[in-house]
Amino acid sequence: MPSTHTPASNVLSLRAKAPASPCKIVFVTHGEGRGRTVATDMAFMDRLRENDPEMVSQIRTHRTGSGPFDFRDVGLIVFWLGDPLRQKYPQCYAEAVQIEATASIYGIRVINSPFGLSNTSKADQARIWNPAGLPSAKAERADCAEDLPATASKVGFPCIIRSDDVHCQRGVAIAHCAEDVARVAATISFPAAVIAFIDVQASWRATGDETSLFSRYHHKARAIVFGGEVKASHLFFSTDRIVGLSNSVFAREDTLRRNFARRFGLGARVVSEMIDADLAHFDAPVAHADQLVKAVAALGLDFAAVDYSIMPDGQPVIWEANPYFYLPSGQQSVFSAERQAVRRVDETFDWMAARLKAEFEGALSAGDKSYAEPEMVLLSAAN
Repeated sequence: MPSTHTPASNVLSLRAKAPASPCKIVFVTHGEGRGRTVATDMAFMDRLRENDPEMVSQIRTHRTGSGPFDFRDVGLIVFWLGDPLRQKYPQCYAEAVQIEATASIYGIRVINSPFGLSNTSKADQARIWNPAGLPSAKAERADCAEDLPATASKVGFPCIIRSDDVHCQRGVAIAHCAEDVARVAATISFPAAVIAFIDVQASWRATGDETSLFSRYHHKARAIVFGGEVKASHLFFSTDRIVGLSNSVFAREDTLRRNFARRFGLGARVVSEMIDADLAHFDAPVAHADQLVKAVAALGLDFAAVDYSIMPDGQPVIWEANPYFYLPSGQQSVFSAERQAVRRVDETFDWMAARLKAEFEGALSAGDKSYAEPEMVLLSAAN
């Protein structure tokens, strides 16, 4: 579990302003040059300006390292920061911890605590999920190349080896034996996560239904969790065991050359099947949504995109929770028209906005009115 030690807040007393009601939502994001940029927040705000300008007027952004954080009119703070936060962005983590500590003094609700944002490396997620009985793969961390063979032997073969603190498909390998581990050790970045490989496709094949897409391909589903609510996002299929957008059949087929080939029937049927399955996944309630909610809550988070696979009985195998995910605009999505991507992205952003508004209204209504009006600002870690 994360440390409960909170660094002493560096605060500056100010002359009291006239009383103000807590009417603002503040997004805390990385300052210039202090963390990676994910365009989801910008696309989300663009949709919000179009659909709910009144809510936009209640939102402001605080960038880490930009100076004092003023708490005096704040009702809700949302940490939209890269993860794992403490490990990758220690300056932003230190500032976020100070902001959260001061927010707690004034009873200000926080979404995605910096402690929770530091629990999202692959090994840390497994360390939390496995003892909690959540359906996820065993994983261990290897801090250096010398540790990798013993870590892989402990996890067992086959296993997935990848960077422990990066949410992407780059540099991911499958090791079937010690010789594979030695080859991977020369190329992988450390610390590395060694994750037990669960062959979900084999489980589907064992049902005897060879026509199912799940029997013929590997797959990855995604759903977004916000509080106790879950919204399906996408369903990708791939011939590769590690499934992401870049190696999905959708990415392979949505090119000029392959689009031309499908006019003559080459690959048209399977793409149509996958689009139908992807649409059905988005529009249907998420099976075992309670497991995804528990997985996000166990990390100390309120909001995350969860990647998982679906077993034949509907049970998920949870791979990772990513609170700093990328959701492109509908126009930029693969097979945008066929997958109704504009509608889907707009619905997802509207759902996120509704959940954010519900959290904000709940925070204001539940606030302890005995708290004094904040009369301090927090100095950033840089100051």
